[in-house]
Amino acid sequence: MSVSNERESPIKAVGGATFLGLTGLFVGVLLSIIALGLLNPFVTIRQGSGLSNAVTLVAQGAGLVGVGVVYLSMRELSASYLRLSWPSARDVVWSVAATIGLFAVLAGLNFVIQQFGLSSAGHSVAEQGQENPALLLPLIPLSVLVTGPAEEFLYRGVIQTRLKEAFDAQAAVFLAAVVFSLVHVPAYGMGGLDSSLATTLAILFVLGAVLGAAYEYTGNLVVPAIAHGIYNAVVFGSIYVEATGIF
Repeated sequence: MSVSNERESPIKAVGGATFLGLTGLFVGVLLSIIALGLLNPFVTIRQGSGLSNAVTLVAQGAGLVGVGVVYLSMRELSASYLRLSWPSARDVVWSVAATIGLFAVLAGLNFVIQQFGLSSAGHSVAEQGQENPALLLPLIPLSVLVTGPAEEFLYRGVIQTRLKEAFDAQAAVFLAAVVFSLVHVPAYGMGGLDSSLATTLAILFVLGAVLGAAYEYTGNLVVPAIAHGIYNAVVFGSIYVEATGIF
């Protein structure tokens, strides 16, 4: 079934996008609890261990993809709705450019944060990794194989495209980035809802907007998926290197 050219109600589109984002988060958490429970009788999995984090990450990725697939199925939408195709040489170049852009934007934002004397909240897993760097090792490849593709599948491929049914591309990128940042509250809000969390959500919003812009410009979901995955992998890798003092 093709998508109608008639504009959807903005309120309905925003509500639907928010619902999909929150549902993806909830289903991911639920699947991680189920997966850990099913594996426990066969493998000893300590809470906060590398294996526990890896299983949780994969389960959460499955939740995001599962919610997106159910949504596409319910609306009888084909994979073309996601604008997903095998990357061309141009797409590979833009994937690299988007990855560099993410780090450039992050550096700029960190500079601004320092100038204003602000602080940002730390990711719960990253903070665990600083204490026990081995926890980060499985997350580096899984960032590329699971996190980047799964999050971009739902938040850009499904949600941002859904928002384009009611808004222009710029507004869709903006709103999808808002949803993307807000669903990260559980990962960064361990210290409570304070100014450091607000700063972190603002950073995530801008990074999400960069990924959304790359998606719209290239018209291929693979581009932000690659950039997102490599970005996360490099972040985890740099924390590992710093924590272990390799360099």
